[in-house]
Amino acid sequence: MNFRFFPQFAVWCRQTALWFLTALSLLVPPPAFAGATDGGKPMEFLLVHGDMAKCRAENNCPDWISAEGQIMPDSPKKLQKLLKRLGGQSLPIVVNSPGGDVRAAMEMAYAIRKQKLSVAVGRTRSRACPYAEPICSAALAKDGSIKGEPFSAGAICFSACPLFFAGGIQRVYSPFALLGVHQITTTYSEVRVQYRTEYEMVGGKRKVISKREIGRKFVGKYDTTKLDKAQKARLVKFLDKMGVDRSLVDLMLGTEPNGIHLIPQMDALKLKLTTELAAADELVLAHDCKDKQSIADCAAPVSPPPPPPVAVAPTMAGK
Repeated sequence: MNFRFFPQFAVWCRQTALWFLTALSLLVPPPAFAGATDGGKPMEFLLVHGDMAKCRAENNCPDWISAEGQIMPDSPKKLQKLLKRLGGQSLPIVVNSPGGDVRAAMEMAYAIRKQKLSVAVGRTRSRACPYAEPICSAALAKDGSIKGEPFSAGAICFSACPLFFAGGIQRVYSPFALLGVHQITTTYSEVRVQYRTEYEMVGGKRKVISKREIGRKFVGKYDTTKLDKAQKARLVKFLDKMGVDRSLVDLMLGTEPNGIHLIPQMDALKLKLTTELAAADELVLAHDCKDKQSIADCAAPVSPPPPPPVAVAPTMAGK
């Protein structure tokens, strides 16, 4: 038989429900993947107008996007904001990063691949900045862009950065730059949540009328380098879509999070993590590459041609 409590009993029921049915549960939100230790400046994206000596005089230097700093959860929004501002321009990205949030790195890689952009490990230097600070506020124009030149020496792409890097349709790094991976660290946060549940009895069974949160308390967090099956499958699927060899996962899992497995240029080629041997400045200068044309070939014409030989008039010795 179905019945409802009268109002005076309903109050008792709700109060009892608070005592008897209050839920103390552990909420584990989607894990935050960390590819590098915390610290460092968040990644910033800048439009760079080329200011290299070999093309400055003709005022035909190409543009590119500078991506420098630690990959944060909001980095994809920053990248999308700049890409939207640039419209349909397919500008190469020059990245220098110690790593950071894995989920954000993968999200940006998908955006980069969708827009068919190329990526190089490198840095950007402005002539308006001191040598020790290649990009500085003094170099920023009113629209947030800068003038600069790309270089490779000392640039890094570690931890989660190679996943960002994998998004490029062309991917290069110089032997003067460093590319490396290590284990993914997953951070789980535990929160104790308290609910108030109100119900009524229908046919001898409790029927929930409402349930609302009345409090939560942070319990703590813990880190682990173990990937569950779903996480590993997601990572493998990502590499497959980017055209990168799955064995990169083994390199990642085999390297402690406080170390870095540096990937030599030839190994990166075998893993299909890079597409050819070239440096950041060559990728930037190869902005007019045709299909199946190597970066070295299409970067070369940008350099000014050698001066024509000077004709020397023949002379006669003696009379």
